[in-house]
Amino acid sequence: MTEPDSESVSSPGDRPGRGLAVAAVSVAAVSFALGVATWLAWLLVRPRLLMGGSYPIVAEVFVLVLGALWFLALLASVLAVVFGLLGGARRYGTDLARLGALLGGLAFVVALAGTVAFTSNPGFSTGQFDVRPGHATLGR
Repeated sequence: MTEPDSESVSSPGDRPGRGLAVAAVSVAAVSFALGVATWLAWLLVRPRLLMGGSYPIVAEVFVLVLGALWFLALLASVLAVVFGLLGGARRYGTDLARLGALLGGLAFVVALAGTVAFTSNPGFSTGQFDVRPGHATLGR
């Protein structure tokens, strides 16, 4: 085994921090995009699907998938914040790690709002869908 040249690695702590910072930014960006796209589907597609009434099982599966995506975005945003902090977000001169941690925090807020919206009003429960012919509306 040979040791790396001193010119290729400036210090042992720089490389892992830089890699964690890049990982934090990329995971946070994906998590934020996933959270925003799930919100768009929740606000635009979900009401039409629930009001359609022709296939209530499809609406229930769609809402469950949206809830799962929010929980996934929530976990990924926490991972991005952890990567950003481990990458050196608190040190001076580590703007990429700080950006990853802050974007991960923003993605966390978006995903947390989605999980709260999903758990408080998922849009399905026993007796909510009135699937009688000619009555394609939501029940009480």
